[in-house]
This record gives sequence, C-alpha cells and structure tokens, in this order.
Amino acid sequence: MDWEVQLIFVYLTVCDFFSQATAKEKLRKSPNAMPNFTDEEVFTIYIFGIISGYRTIKHMHHFAYVHLKQWFPYLPKYKAFNHRLNFIKYAFVEFSDEFIHTFRTKTHHPENLVVLDSMPIILAKGSRSRKAKVAKNTANFGYCSSKKVYYHGIKFHLFADYVENSLPNPHLLNITGAKEHDLTAVRDLFTEFKNCKIIADKAYVDGELKNDLAAKDIQLHTPIKLTKTKKELTEEESLYSKIINSFRQQIEIFFSWIIAMTGIQDGSKIRSENGLVVHTFGRFAAAMILLGLRG
Repeated sequence: MDWEVQLIFVYLTVCDFFSQATAKEKLRKSPNAMPNFTDEEVFTIYIFGIISGYRTIKHMHHFAYVHLKQWFPYLPKYKAFNHRLNFIKYAFVEFSDEFIHTFRTKTHHPENLVVLDSMPIILAKGSRSRKAKVAKNTANFGYCSSKKVYYHGIKFHLFADYVENSLPNPHLLNITGAKEHDLTAVRDLFTEFKNCKIIADKAYVDGELKNDLAAKDIQLHTPIKLTKTKKELTEEESLYSKIINSFRQQIEIFFSWIIAMTGIQDGSKIRSENGLVVHTFGRFAAAMILLGLRG
C-alpha cells in the first residue's frame, strides 16, 4: 500500500475515534479548545512514525518535520510535540480498548479457543535493572524465564481469540509490574469469559483455578508440568502437551510480530510514567492499525 494511502487511513481512523462520544467524555482535551496543531495530528504522527519504522519520539518528529510538513504545517518543535503526546497519553489506552472491542465482534474459532500469554517490556536490564527507578509506580524488578533475563519493567498480559491460520484477535489485556506472577496478574480476569477453552503455558497451572473455571464452563488447558513427584510424562501426556503448545504458538507469533513491527519490548528510552503509558499503548495501538491495514 502506498505510504500516502497509509497516512490517510491512519488519520481517518484516528479522527473517527476522536469523534466518538465515549472518547470525548473520557479523554482530557488540550488546554486550547481549537489548537492549530490538533490532538488528532499528534496521535497520527506518532502512530504513522511507528508504522514507518521509527522507534523514538525524536526520530518520529524529525521524520514528520522533514517529510510530512506539507501534511502537518503547524507541527511544533520536538519539545512541544513530546509534551502534547504525554498530555493525551490516555487517548492511546482508550484507542486500544476500542480496537479490542472491534476485534471481539469478529468471527471466533468454532470451539471458542482463547490463547493467553505475557511478554516483558524492558526499561532496564542487567546490572542496571536492580537500581532502576524509571516509572517506579508501575514498573519494578522481575525475571523473564523465556528470555532468561532479570529486568526492570512491566509485563503485558494478553488474552486473544484463536483464529485459524492467522494472527489471533486481541480480546483482553492487563499491565502489571515485572515481579507480578503471570497467574496472579490475570486470575481475576478469567471471570470475563464463559463457555470457552483457554490455552496457556505452565505458569498458569493451578488445580483449584482449573476446577473453579470448569464449574463455569471454562476449560483451562496447559502443558503438563513436571514436579518432584512426577519426573517424566507418559506418551499421552507428552502428546497432549505438544498439542497445547502448538495452539500457544499463535500468541507467541503475535507477540513476536508486535515486537518486530513496533519495538514495544524495548523501553530503554522511557523516562517517566507518562512516557511508559504512551510507549506501551501507543505501540499496541499502532499494531492494531497495522492489523486494520491488513484487512
């Protein structure tokens, strides 16, 4: 798709979102009721900058200043642009919620399969991670077993509807500090589902939870976990775990795609709570628009 068509698509999508009554009621508006450079334009440049491959706000702003000035003649200087981004940070949260709601209405797997997983957003790692204080009201120190890394940051937890031969449709997300255990982070969110099968990894193994969900027609499927008393799997258990992991692969591919397309996992340039909100939900919003561009 031509870049100009992409830019127009992003802008129209953003304008449609800002025109909705729910968004107007929930979002703070700029101090100037009729600014020359609108919130819609701020939002569009950030999203389009990510889609175009730029990973820092400074680079996005420079790209827009050099290449998009005829589209955005009132583009302010970098510092003012960054301030406006932080001011409308919750617009990205609301926008992500709106897109997720749209995806929920799409056709699901006939067996109502839902895949669940989390990914880290890393603000600092290695020797810097224990001393890091960036966005300390939200981020904290934890360990990512899949990457085998200690880091300061947050976890992005996502329930997504399984779609045959495609990326899954995001259904429900949650953000927690890095130290929060995956199961603890989403335990209360299972109540949002009914009559479905939820596919997750070994971090979500919990016999009591599985029984509670079964009483509500929710089947929780995870790979069989080895324990001190269970040293190896039977042939049937190995096959079952292999099947579960094959379904789980879809959300792992989805996370890998979001990381590649938006750079969401690298939060090393974040310096504030506001910046963390813009980074996390802004890049997720960009991923949602990319899905829209794919049709």
